[in-house]
Amino acid sequence: MSKREEIVARVTEVLKAQRNVKLGQVSRDPIILEELARTSFPAVVIESTNEERVRAAFGGLRECAMEVSVLMYVNGKERDRQRNTVAEAVEQTIESDEQLNTLTRDIFLQRIEAVELGEASPYGSMRLVFQVDYCY
Repeated sequence: MSKREEIVARVTEVLKAQRNVKLGQVSRDPIILEELARTSFPAVVIESTNEERVRAAFGGLRECAMEVSVLMYVNGKERDRQRNTVAEAVEQTIESDEQLNTLTRDIFLQRIEAVELGEASPYGSMRLVFQVDYCY
């Protein structure tokens, strides 16, 4: 398994196991919101995205800066409050995991993007983009 895959798999594992906030579904595959039961919310989709690689000056190592996207969906009333609660729990869980901190040089929440699904929609979403610095 590549280091990149190992990191993203661990992010998925820790989010499934965390108990700061109840997550209904945690997946690495796209989901169709309309097909989910109410108990599947909040739902989270994790994907590795952009990455920059630089060859280190010695030892044949590569220094990498990868982005990991955590797209979260909430359902029902108080969507903004729900998004903020889930975002805080996800950030704390990822940044405090000892195994992730061993696999990476650094992992931190780089930005939060609002993803609007329409005012009439019962769904709200937000994308958390983590920067992951690692070597391989």
